[in-house]
Amino acid sequence: MIVEEGNALRLHPLHKISNYFLESLSGLGIIFIFFGIWEVGSYFVGNFILPPPIAVMERVFTLLFDSNSEISITLYRASFTILFSFSVGTLCGILAGSFKTLARILKPLMDIFLGTPPIVWIVLALFWFGIGDVSVIFSASITIFPLSFANAMVGVLTLDKRLDEVCIVYSLSLIKRLKYYYIPHIMPILLASLSVVTATGIKTIIMSELLGAVSGVGAKIADARSYLDTTEVLAYVVIMVGLILLFDFLVIKPIKLIFLPWIQEERK
Repeated sequence: MIVEEGNALRLHPLHKISNYFLESLSGLGIIFIFFGIWEVGSYFVGNFILPPPIAVMERVFTLLFDSNSEISITLYRASFTILFSFSVGTLCGILAGSFKTLARILKPLMDIFLGTPPIVWIVLALFWFGIGDVSVIFSASITIFPLSFANAMVGVLTLDKRLDEVCIVYSLSLIKRLKYYYIPHIMPILLASLSVVTATGIKTIIMSELLGAVSGVGAKIADARSYLDTTEVLAYVVIMVGLILLFDFLVIKPIKLIFLPWIQEERK
């Protein structure tokens, strides 16, 4: 926090974002250390078991500009599934959190969904829908929905009733309650949920494609496994992990900086 003559100065959101990008450059050091350990491991166990990072990165750039890599197919499935399931799950969770009776009724069902491994849904989807887009999207949706639902419901249930009473005493309108109380309270929980849901959704989509699709990154990994092409498998892994990190870096954290600045100030 910058202070001038005893008064705290508020930085422009663009300044906060630029500072965030500069501070995040320190994270590159961890990445370089990881690549160094990877290189040493490749030297000792051999290129077939663990290809060197240079070879994997070369394949990564090849796949990124190759129309046959089918990365776009997986991204389309993941984007649609995550957006739809997160939105519906969040709305249902907010509704359940607003009515405690409904929350008590739905909680056991959500616990069952959360406790069921994604691989079970993938296998069942293959029996029910066969190989194709429907089974892939269903498997990811049924995995993402309860996560979104549970986080949204917890966010509403943890609202402080005493602050509700304060809002009533001061006759605050619904818009002001949303702006100054409800949204600031629930938003951090929803953003954390979106980050987890995005990573879980992409992983489940790829797993579903590997077992039950003829296209997409998962299907390509299955082909590479058949040809014992470890380099291509790791290249796809690097691409998908990189996309998850980029989403968190370019979307989730900038939103927190702009709309939830007090969280960053509390950490300092």
